[in-house]
Amino acid sequence: MDSIKTIVPIWIAKTRSFWLGIVPTALTTVDLAFTHLTGEGSEPVANAVAAIAQQVGLDWTGEQIASFMRTLYPLYLIIFAQQRGTFSGAIPRPYTLDPKKEGQIIEMVENGKSAFDAGKKIGEAINRNLPLDR
Repeated sequence: MDSIKTIVPIWIAKTRSFWLGIVPTALTTVDLAFTHLTGEGSEPVANAVAAIAQQVGLDWTGEQIASFMRTLYPLYLIIFAQQRGTFSGAIPRPYTLDPKKEGQIIEMVENGKSAFDAGKKIGEAINRNLPLDR
């Protein structure tokens, strides 16, 4: 065993799957839920984006943005699945919601690697200096 392999959790907000998959999926799901529960034209996220767009001079309506979001909804799910490694069969890195935990675990892994390497060097030195009687 030459190296230690550890899958360290990553803070969820540092990932592409969060920003390109989870966030847009959640926002679109909120709009879809409001639409199905209250009726057409009640997409709060799309209407908020449209209001911001109009403030910066873009002539977008909430209906146009909601339609765009619904069209891209399956793509968000594919992005999330691809980023999590489910297509390649690789083991995805676990998420953590606490950014401090990520740093603590990385520090712990680095300390463990240092201790492992030091122990390995000591073992090699002992094996070189002591004759083995067979």
